[in-house]
Amino acid sequence: MKHTSLYLDEDLLRDAEGVLGTSGPTGTVRAALEDVVRRARLKSLAAWDVGVTPEELDELRRPLE
Repeated sequence: MKHTSLYLDEDLLRDAEGVLGTSGPTGTVRAALEDVVRRARLKSLAAWDVGVTPEELDELRRPLE
């Protein structure tokens, strides 16, 4: 973990706390960074071509009989 100083827009920080459900700058910045990384990973995963059509995917999701 790295200790650093940041200049933060207090209004933006307060808005981010409300959106993320966090309190305090450390928790809010951490949650925001985690969210950015998670979104990038999900976007990358969504772009991954697994060669399955939507119809095949529906079939795979069907309960076993």
